[in-house]
Amino acid sequence: MTVIKVLLVDSEQIVLEGLRKLLDSFGEFSVVSTALDGASAIRALRAHRPHIVVTGLSIAGAGGIHAARLIRKDSEHVRIVILSSNQQPVFMREAFVAGANAYLSRRISGEELRQTLLAVHRDGAALSGAAAGLILQIASGRSPEDDCPLSHLTGRERQILSLVADDHDTGHIAKHLGISPKTVRNYLSRIYAKLGTPNRVQTTLYAKRFMGRSLQPDGVPVEP
Repeated sequence: MTVIKVLLVDSEQIVLEGLRKLLDSFGEFSVVSTALDGASAIRALRAHRPHIVVTGLSIAGAGGIHAARLIRKDSEHVRIVILSSNQQPVFMREAFVAGANAYLSRRISGEELRQTLLAVHRDGAALSGAAAGLILQIASGRSPEDDCPLSHLTGRERQILSLVADDHDTGHIAKHLGISPKTVRNYLSRIYAKLGTPNRVQTTLYAKRFMGRSLQPDGVPVEP
């Protein structure tokens, strides 16, 4: 039986250790290396030539999507599996466009992970119903903007997100919009919930990535 070589990439060492222990407990896999960021992942990829790379979405550097893009460019045949707690369609779409073969929730069981990795290695992909729908959208050239979390933001939330993307702090945003800092923080909390981002840093990265296609420019009249 051919042992499937796996490279693990994640920003948290404890996650890497847990995944290594889990996969090594299965007879089909051998974790050949781990990496904490995209640059280290590329070096490990070239040194160990794994069959599968399992990477988190939020890793040091430019993030898991960019890392997947670099990995795909460097190695055409390696299978790339994204493992993320964020199941927003827009992130899934970006992952598949970058070259991912599967996009999994961190909430899956060890056996589900095992079966998915076997399927990815055997068939080249393992798609959930939602992921399959996105692949069809990408293949047809249709845009999934209606599924984008940004489409659920109010005009005021979009305006605040635009200012956040421009790296303005809460005080500046409050003064610029003529509202209190507490009101800005309340809006930010709702924005985090709608986008599925855990904090301001991730929200800013999200906004910088998508504001060009979806956000209204600052100064446009918006609803309060």
